Amino acid sequence: MNELPEKVVQLEVLRINRNIGKRCKCGTPNYVIDTDNREVHCTKCGSRVDPYDAIYGLARHYERLQDEVERLLRQRREIADYKPWLLVFRNLESHYRGKEMLPCCPECGKAFYFEHVNSWTNRRMEELRRKRDG
Repeated sequence: MNELPEKVVQLEVLRINRNIGKRCKCGTPNYVIDTDNREVHCTKCGSRVDPYDAIYGLARHYERLQDEVERLLRQRREIADYKPWLLVFRNLESHYRGKEMLPCCPECGKAFYFEHVNSWTNRRMEELRRKRDG
């Protein structure tokens, strides 16, 4: 029994490493939640983030969330204000402002006042007429 065995078995089931530090070093991380494994990950660096640290970070940087909400509201207003069918009229109106410019008839080329427009026609009917006459 005084001799050491030739084969030494090491037990390394669990180790503690206190010098690793935090994995995610992103200044403003974005998080994704894995609901199956109940984990939070940083989308920028891909590191696993402790859920408490994620909530704490969001609470500390609530201004960032408010800025994001403001950006989304501005984008919503831009989308709501975008009406492609009005682009032609907006362009005409910007030239007509101040009565310095007048629109011209695309057929005869004569200028006219918007106030003189007194009738309208159906688009499909006009397209059929142009095909027939054209």
